[in-house]
Amino acid sequence: MKPISIQQVAAIVGGMPVGPPESLESLVQRVVTDSREVQAGDLFVALGGENSHGMHFIPEARRRGAVAVLVPVSGVASDRGPAVVVGDSLAALWELATWNRRESSATVVGITGSFGKTTTRQMIHWVLAARGATRQSPKNFNNHVGVPLSLLRLTEEDQFAVLEIAASGPDEISELAQLVEPHVGILTGLGRAHLQGFGSADNVAFEKGKLLRGLPVDGLAVLPQKTRTRLGDIQCRIQTVGTVAGADLQAHDVRQTHQGVRFVVDGQRVDVPVAGRHFVCAALSTLAVARELGLSDRETIRSLSTFRGPAGRCHVWRWGERTVIDDTYNASPETVAAACHLLKDWKTEGRRMLVLGEMAELGDAAAACHAEAGAVAAGCRIDDLWACGRWARQVVAGAAGSGRQIHAETADSVDRLREEIFETMKPGDVLLVKGSRSARMERMVTWLREQFEERPLQTAR
Repeated sequence: MKPISIQQVAAIVGGMPVGPPESLESLVQRVVTDSREVQAGDLFVALGGENSHGMHFIPEARRRGAVAVLVPVSGVASDRGPAVVVGDSLAALWELATWNRRESSATVVGITGSFGKTTTRQMIHWVLAARGATRQSPKNFNNHVGVPLSLLRLTEEDQFAVLEIAASGPDEISELAQLVEPHVGILTGLGRAHLQGFGSADNVAFEKGKLLRGLPVDGLAVLPQKTRTRLGDIQCRIQTVGTVAGADLQAHDVRQTHQGVRFVVDGQRVDVPVAGRHFVCAALSTLAVARELGLSDRETIRSLSTFRGPAGRCHVWRWGERTVIDDTYNASPETVAAACHLLKDWKTEGRRMLVLGEMAELGDAAAACHAEAGAVAAGCRIDDLWACGRWARQVVAGAAGSGRQIHAETADSVDRLREEIFETMKPGDVLLVKGSRSARMERMVTWLREQFEERPLQTAR
């Protein structure tokens, strides 16, 4: 955001400025809600939380150099110093974000979906940044706090912005979309994530579709071809992507190599250094957005060839002839299936091994979804499957009941399992580790990396 005075902040959010008149002319450089991230010149917004209120961290924010704090009326009595007092600090954060969004001339791309949002966002940002100043959501700032904070990062120089919009329950997408005001909306895919909050896959589809249905008539909606019939009436232009017939942008001759994914679209070869065919839709969506915003296919394809994906999303590590694929960022039934197919496609003379942690927030469908994951793993010719977490037995039962031969067992803990895998992993073996954030499966990848780097590797099978 462009620097504005504390007095101006108060006017924008309809709050009461508190402090000596001269102090209220001090300029706010940034807006933050985490006191640990405060730097000199920041405005610290004290938000309510599940365990504590942000106003308890005002002294820390002051020590770190906050030029002012934005607090609800209940918090002002305990603080001394420049402040903006409001009725609702979250509502004020949204007001400030709305103001900054409308001060910006950047073309905004909004991204939602049950999976693949972060990789798609980073891929589009990677390509657009080669053309002009481009902003993207920091980390996964995609909820009712993260989205306004993302908008408050926009500056007058930004030409493009690529922002994630997520939801864990009904009616969240439409409010966030109205705040973001995107010109282009992307749906990465529909799945069974957050069923605990949504109740059903149909409810997930309806909610995610709100981003596309809310686009302006001169905007562009980009979505997988196979989701088109589930999204209702979209008023703007539509571009469908995928590997199936009928897609406006259809990938042909898709191949997974150890260097990445290769495919052909509109007669042009595209190479993207990512692991997994499921990233093809992200690349096609990037091509559609780039065309909409004036980039040539040549520019886009060149940028895609150098893309570096985010950690924890099918990131490949190699030690000699051993391969570990880190897909620990999150997990849903659809992304587990994609991971299994990645292992199936991986060319190796060794074993294909999968460690699967719990898939969270599936509600009443959790047992069935975990059994399905085991059956999919068996169907993808995975040699060894270890399941961890609350639903591990259902995963193993699903694999056993598939009728396919697979070694599948439960693991008491990640800590015990990692030593076993390190000792038994041989040259040519490929291991994929996956689970929801709450399962913290990245612990296994981190430990294996340390061991492979510090301890001698076995050389004979």
